[in-house]
Amino acid sequence: MGVKRGSGPRRGEGHRARRRAVRPDIPASAPAPAPSARMTDRTGPLLLAALLLRWAALGVEPGGEAGEEAEAGRCPGPCACSYEDDYGEELSVFCSARNLSRPPEGVPGQARALWLDGNNLTALPAAAFGNLSGLDFLNLQGSQLGRLEAQAFRGLARLAHLHLERNRLRGLAPGTFLHTPNLASLSLANNRLGQLDGTPFAGLCQLGELNLGWNALAVLPDAVFRGLPRLRELVLAGNRLAYLQPPLFAGLGELQELDLSANALRSVKAHVFAGLPRLQKLFLRGNQLSAVAPRAFLGLRALRWLDLSHNRLAVLFEDTFLGLPSLHVLRLSANVIAGLRPRAFRDLPHLEELQLAGNRLGALAAGAFEGLARLEVLALNDNRIREVGPGAFAGLARLAVVNLSGNCLAALPAQAFRGLAALHSLHLERACLGRVPAGAFAGLAALRRLSLGHNGIAAIEEQGLRDLAGLLELDLTGNRLTRLPARAFRDLARLEYLLLAGNQLADLAPEALLPLRRLSWLDLAHNRLGAVAAGLFAPLPALRFLSLRNNSLRAFAPARQAPAGLRQLWLAGNLWDCGCGLRELRDFALSNPGVVPRSVRQEPADDRQPPAFAHNNITCAGPPDVAGLDLRELGDDRFAHC
Repeated sequence: MGVKRGSGPRRGEGHRARRRAVRPDIPASAPAPAPSARMTDRTGPLLLAALLLRWAALGVEPGGEAGEEAEAGRCPGPCACSYEDDYGEELSVFCSARNLSRPPEGVPGQARALWLDGNNLTALPAAAFGNLSGLDFLNLQGSQLGRLEAQAFRGLARLAHLHLERNRLRGLAPGTFLHTPNLASLSLANNRLGQLDGTPFAGLCQLGELNLGWNALAVLPDAVFRGLPRLRELVLAGNRLAYLQPPLFAGLGELQELDLSANALRSVKAHVFAGLPRLQKLFLRGNQLSAVAPRAFLGLRALRWLDLSHNRLAVLFEDTFLGLPSLHVLRLSANVIAGLRPRAFRDLPHLEELQLAGNRLGALAAGAFEGLARLEVLALNDNRIREVGPGAFAGLARLAVVNLSGNCLAALPAQAFRGLAALHSLHLERACLGRVPAGAFAGLAALRRLSLGHNGIAAIEEQGLRDLAGLLELDLTGNRLTRLPARAFRDLARLEYLLLAGNQLADLAPEALLPLRRLSWLDLAHNRLGAVAAGLFAPLPALRFLSLRNNSLRAFAPARQAPAGLRQLWLAGNLWDCGCGLRELRDFALSNPGVVPRSVRQEPADDRQPPAFAHNNITCAGPPDVAGLDLRELGDDRFAHC
């Protein structure tokens, strides 16, 4: 196999890129880890395809004949080799998915990176890579390994990155890593490790990242992490840990991220994290926690992110979060918290995001969020909140986003959001609201987005949207509006998006839209409009998108009823009478296929799904001889007598 030069990244970049590229998949059955920049980022079944593309970009043909020789020998027959810098110093050997049952012979001695993932090695004998003293990176993930001899890595004193993910390892022999003192990252994720005895990582003084996630560990010895003074990231997610003893993390003074998600922890005892003064992120998501000991997090003065979501917590005490002066993000979603005690968050002066979605909160009393002067995001959606008391949001002067969707508010009390001068997004979807009373949003001059979709709103009082001079987007989708008050939008001069789809509007008064001169998007789909008044959209010079889909329209004259700058017009699902009255619409649609498209490709939110197409048929309901045809299919002779 030939060795190619000068095809890869600059010196020093190659190994960093490889280190990022080989992290394993989380099993489909495993809970999703909390968002973070930790070592649990993983690639998946597309790894082989990515490697093949990489080889193609490097000009290497896997399995081809040998070409230019490396300075210390040829590339092994089953593999592909390339230099990843312009200086010819970082040789990478790619032997991925070659059905190898043992490491290949003849790997050049100067190799810096060796890819053996996706093979059938089953076991590694002693000194399996003994001649590769300069190896920096070794990828053995997904190679069916069930056993590692104690001396398997003898001779790899310079090895910095070792990937053993997605194998079948059930244990580690004593001294397995004794000969790799310079390891900086070690991943054993997605194996079958049931226990770790003694101090299996002793001597790895340079180790910064250790991933033991998605194994079967139920108990960890007190000294399992001894001898790791530089460890910064530790992943224990997806195991069966039910208990954490206080000495477990002793000596990990440099640890910055600890992931304990998706275990079987039932409580957090005091002093467990006391020896982690530099810890910044702690993930306890998806356990069975029903209690957190008072002052359990005392000493974590550097902690910025704490995830306790998807547990069974029912009560938060005054000193639950004592000793967390640097905390910025607190996630408590999907627990069973029924009430917020006063001063529960008093010791979190720098908190910026608080997630309480999916709990059992029934009311918000005054002072519930006392002490959170820097809070910017508050998620309270999908609780059981029926009442927002006066002063519930007092002191939250920096609050920018509030989500109250999925509750069942009896009403919106006047001045409920008073004092939230910085609020720019308010979500009240699916909140059982029947009307928008006068003054409901008084004082929210900075609000940019108001979501009131899928309630039962049948009326907007004339002063209901007062003081919203900065509003850019108003979502009233899926309500029961039959009419819009003539002055409902009089204070919304900056509004750009108005969503009224799925209501019961039978007509629109022209004066209702008169103040909306900046409106660019108007969705009136799925209403009961039988006609569009001449000049209805004339006051909307900025309108670019107009949807009239699924109404009861029989006629529409673009020259008189569509703004000149319109870029997209949706008309499907009406009762079009394709007589002379629609000749103008037919000619307009044929002359402006970009404005009245037949269909539009819609990219799915999930990359695994195929793209969908939204169709914009102008289907004739009559006369009978053309019923079911698209207006654009009718010939000129059809309108010759008009």
